Amino acid sequence: MRFKLALLEAIKSASQRALAAYWDRLATGRRFPAFTDLKPDPEMYDPKQLVVWDVEGEGRNLKFRALYQGDKVAEVFNSAWAGKTMEQVVPMSLRRLTLDDAKECVTSGCLVYSVFSTIDSHEQQVNCERLLMPFGRDDNKVEQILASLQLTSIRGGVRRKKILGSFALQADVLFSGKIPSGFTSTVGSVSQNGREGRKADRRDNLRGSQYFGDRRGPRRRQPRQSSGKNSCWSWKWNPWCGGARSSGARKPRSAFASAGSGRRPLPARL
Repeated sequence: MRFKLALLEAIKSASQRALAAYWDRLATGRRFPAFTDLKPDPEMYDPKQLVVWDVEGEGRNLKFRALYQGDKVAEVFNSAWAGKTMEQVVPMSLRRLTLDDAKECVTSGCLVYSVFSTIDSHEQQVNCERLLMPFGRDDNKVEQILASLQLTSIRGGVRRKKILGSFALQADVLFSGKIPSGFTSTVGSVSQNGREGRKADRRDNLRGSQYFGDRRGPRRRQPRQSSGKNSCWSWKWNPWCGGARSSGARKPRSAFASAGSGRRPLPARL
């Protein structure tokens, strides 16, 4: 698959554009930022739509192992990915598309953005917008990839549990491009990006993009209640210490919190 150079404006989703701009600001002066620098505003993104991959090996032995899988991604694929490789979790007919994107992200050190399209059982077009963001401690090697996945439909109402079968039967590539770092101004702050992300999230909901089949329509944000504790999901990274073993956790998210810490995963609290 050929990846043409693209601009930030090629990314359709406003929330994904905000996340890409945040990534670029973290990478100021570098090809890509370190994963330990990733501390986005919790309202900039939806962790249920994210996947974190650890990059292992080189060349023909290059593999991508899942460290974290969002709940909505798990619902679409009906499986838990923690500790498994991309080849193990993606259907055979979609492996070339998914692996080509990931390999390009590692090789180029660029953002890789793709749009895949299919026709569901109700004869309506459904698109999958996929943004891959590389991370590493230096400019010589990509060590982690953060993937943002969004399902969109003009009519809305994507059926998450059944749409994978449609993509497995037919997946047309509408767009595939790469975006090098350095496309945003160095002036700004994380808090400013947080405001951009919140506005982007509202715009995405108002335009009718039903992420992974949420039929509830535009969401109304509830006032945040101060608890005196930071309840945000932690992005702290520790070196990979082997495949994550099943812990009996009810939610795939718990595997990400422990996959790179060297400790056994703890069962998720209900």
